[in-house]
Amino acid sequence: MASPALTELDYEGSILFLGSGFSRGARNILGANLPTGRELRNRFAEMLGVASDAYDLPTLADAAANDPKIKLHEILYDTFTVSQLAGPQQEILRRPWLRIYTTNYDDSIELYYQQTGRDVRSFSYHDPKPRRFPGRTVVHLHGMIRDVTESNVLDQLILNEAAYVRQHFERSPWYDEFIRDLKVCSACYFVGYSLKDYHVSAILMQNQSLREKTIFITEQPRDPIAVQTMERFGRVLPIGMDSFSDLCKTLAPAPSTIADPYSLKLFRYLDPLKDKKTLAPPTTVEILNLLRYGAFNYQRCISTLPEAQYVVPRQALANQASRDLESARSLLVHSRIGNGKTTFLYILAHKLFESGYRCFTCKFSHPLQSRQYLLREIEALKRMGKAVIFFDSYDTAMELAKRLSDSLPNVKFVVSVRTGVHSVRSHEIVSQLPDPIRSVNLNGIRQADVDDFRKLLDGIGIPADEQRRLVRHKNDFRDVMLALFDNAMIRKGIVEALKPLLDDPEYKRVFVVCHLLKWVDQEADDALLRVITNSDPYIQIRRYPDVSADIFSFDDDNFGVRSSILSEFLIKQHLTADDLIGWIHKIVVEAVKRKSERRNRTILRRLMRFSPLHQAFRNDARRLDLLTDLFERWRRDVLISREPLFWLQYAILKTEANDLELAESFVETAYGRAKEVPGFRTYQIDTYALRLLLIVETRSAESGPIKRFDRIVDKLEQVRPMIGNANYRWHAVQVLEELEPFVTLRAGAMSNGEQIALVYQMRALVRQLQLLTDEARTETGAAVVEAKLERSIKAILSANPVV
Repeated sequence: MASPALTELDYEGSILFLGSGFSRGARNILGANLPTGRELRNRFAEMLGVASDAYDLPTLADAAANDPKIKLHEILYDTFTVSQLAGPQQEILRRPWLRIYTTNYDDSIELYYQQTGRDVRSFSYHDPKPRRFPGRTVVHLHGMIRDVTESNVLDQLILNEAAYVRQHFERSPWYDEFIRDLKVCSACYFVGYSLKDYHVSAILMQNQSLREKTIFITEQPRDPIAVQTMERFGRVLPIGMDSFSDLCKTLAPAPSTIADPYSLKLFRYLDPLKDKKTLAPPTTVEILNLLRYGAFNYQRCISTLPEAQYVVPRQALANQASRDLESARSLLVHSRIGNGKTTFLYILAHKLFESGYRCFTCKFSHPLQSRQYLLREIEALKRMGKAVIFFDSYDTAMELAKRLSDSLPNVKFVVSVRTGVHSVRSHEIVSQLPDPIRSVNLNGIRQADVDDFRKLLDGIGIPADEQRRLVRHKNDFRDVMLALFDNAMIRKGIVEALKPLLDDPEYKRVFVVCHLLKWVDQEADDALLRVITNSDPYIQIRRYPDVSADIFSFDDDNFGVRSSILSEFLIKQHLTADDLIGWIHKIVVEAVKRKSERRNRTILRRLMRFSPLHQAFRNDARRLDLLTDLFERWRRDVLISREPLFWLQYAILKTEANDLELAESFVETAYGRAKEVPGFRTYQIDTYALRLLLIVETRSAESGPIKRFDRIVDKLEQVRPMIGNANYRWHAVQVLEELEPFVTLRAGAMSNGEQIALVYQMRALVRQLQLLTDEARTETGAAVVEAKLERSIKAILSANPVV
C-alpha cells in the first residue's frame, strides 16, 4: 500500500537520521564515491581473498585489522574523509533540523557546515554530553573518522564484532538522548538507512507510538522484504534522496504558530471537558485499584469532584491553594512522599478551571527545549489566555521555570516538591521561580479528609471497625495508606496479582528497578532501565498487560510506577534484600555515569543514603553486613569513590556498626573529595562531622579528658550560622540533638573552662533558634531541640554554679 505523500516539513521539530545511502553521492579525498555498508564489506572481502558474502562486515573488519598487509586506518581515513558533497546532500543539510543523527563514519556533515559557516557541534557516542547544547548538533552513533588514529581505530568506530558486543552505543549517554529526542520530535526522517543496525531498530520496535512519526526515505523498492520490515516501524516513501531534497526545497515548512492546545508536545493540556459525559459511579474495582496501585483516572476524578466517590477531594486545601494563586505567581505544593501531591495537582487543576484558567502539565525536561522548538510552544501559550503550568517534577521545574517565567509573564506556575527538598532548597526555589511565591502544605490529615476517606472505604466493603483502625492516630495520608496494605483483603489482592509477575525473572528485573526509582521519587527513564536491566522494558511490561496497566502509567510516551506508597510497601515488606541490593548497586553505578543530568544526581543523592537503605532492610538480620558489602562494591567503582557524599554515607554506616575510628577516617575522606569538586558545599559533611565527634565522645568509656572538645567547639561555631540559612537549617538543627546525651554522660569530664565554653555555645544556639519563624520552627523541630539545649545548660549549671 502506497504511503501518503508529504505535504509539509517541520524541520525545526524533526530529526534527520542519516545512513550510508545518504553519503553515497559524496566524494572522498581519493575522488571516489563513499561506499555503502555492503560495498565496504565487499572491499574488505576482496582484500582478504574471501567470498564477498561469506562473512559479515564486523567479522571482516577484525580479519583486516589482524592482517599486517592491510593498513586499516589508512584505508578508512581515505575512504571516509569527504572532499566534495553532492547537490542533494547540501540541500538536505541546509535545513535547520532539530538534530542530526548518523551511523556514518564520514565527515560529510561537518564539511558542509564548515564550508557554509554554520554553527554546529559534532559528538560521537563516546563523548560526554554537555549540559546545554550550543547551536545545532550532530551525533555519530558509530563514531566518526575525525577521531580515529592508527592505534585506536577499532576502539573509536563501531565496526568490528567486539565493538558490537561491548554495546558502546547502548551504554552511552547519547543512547538516552536519542530515545528522548524521538519522543519529543514531530517526525524522524531516515535517509539512506537500511535498519540493519539492531541498536536503532530495537528502539523503534519498543515503542509503537513512534511509528506515526517515523518516515523512511528510500530508493524505488527493489526488495519487498526490506520494505515490509520498515513498514513495521514507520512509513516508507520510495522517492529517493534526490526527490526528498527537492521536497526540502519546495515544501512549505510546518506552521510556525500553534493554535490548538492539544498540539503542544512539551506541555500536556488538562481539559476537564474532554470526553466528559454522564458516567456511572466508579466501580469497586476502580477504587480498589486506585488504592492498591495508584491506578488514577483523570476523567473519573473530575467527573466525581467535589464528592468523595473516587478520591478524597481535599476541598479545603484546594480552595486555599486557588486563593493563594490569585495573588501569587508561583505556588509550591509540598508534602512528604506518599501524601498525595500528584492527585492533589489534578484536583487543583479542576478548581482552577472553574476560575477560568487553562492548565498544562510539563512532565519532563529535555535539552531540545532550550532551542527553537520550545520557543514555538511558548508563543502558543502566550495566546492561551489565563494559563497555569503544573510541574509534577521539582527537578524539571528548576531546569525550566526561570526561562519560562521570563518568556511567559502572565503564566502562573504550580510546582510539586517533597517537604524535605522544600526545607533545604529555599535559595534555589527563590532564584528559579517568579515572585510572589506561596506554598501549600499537604502534610497532616484533616477530619473532613478522614470522613471522606472512610466513605471510600465503606464503598468498597471495608467494615467500620477496620476503617477506624486504619485512620486512628494517623498523622498523614501516607500512614493511612501504608496501614491499608495491612488489611487482609488489600494485601491478599496485591500478593496474588503480583505473584506471576515476580515469578518471571525477566519481568521482575524491570519491575524491581522501576519500584526502586519510584521509592526515591524518580520516574523510570526507559533508556536508563534498558542499560541497567539489559532488557527492553516495553516488551517486558507488555507481557502482562492487565496488571501492568494498573501498576504502571503510560504517559508522554513514557512509563513509570503509579504509586510511591506501593513501592514503599513492596520494598519494605514484600521484596527481600536479595531481590533489591544488586539492582540498587546497578542503578547507582549507571546514574553516576550520567550525573551531568539533574535527575541522575537526584537518584545518586537519594539511593546512596544509608538511612533509607537501613530501614528498607530492617527485617533482615544481615542488613549491616549486606550494606557494608554494597558500600564496598561502590568504593571499588572509580566514579562513585570520587563522590564526597558517598564517603559521608559510608561514615554513617560505620557509625551504626560502631566502627567509629573508620567512620572518622571516612569523614576526612569526604572532605578531601569535596575539595576536588569546584563549588561543592560541605554543610552535610560539616553537620555530620559534629554529630560524629559528639557520638564518639559520648560512647567513650574513658573517664579522662574529652580529647575532641576543641574540635567540637569549632564545629559548633561552624554550624550555628547554618541555622539562619534555610538551605542548611534542617541539617544544623537536627545535629544539635546529640548535645544533650553528650552533656549528660560527659559533663563531669570537662574542665571548668570547657563547661563555660560549652554553655556559651549552647546559649548562642538557643538565641539563634529563637529567631526562627514559627513555620521554620515547626518544620525543623526547633522547639524540641531548644528544650534539650536548655536542659543541658541547666544540668551543667546545677553541677557547677560557678559556670
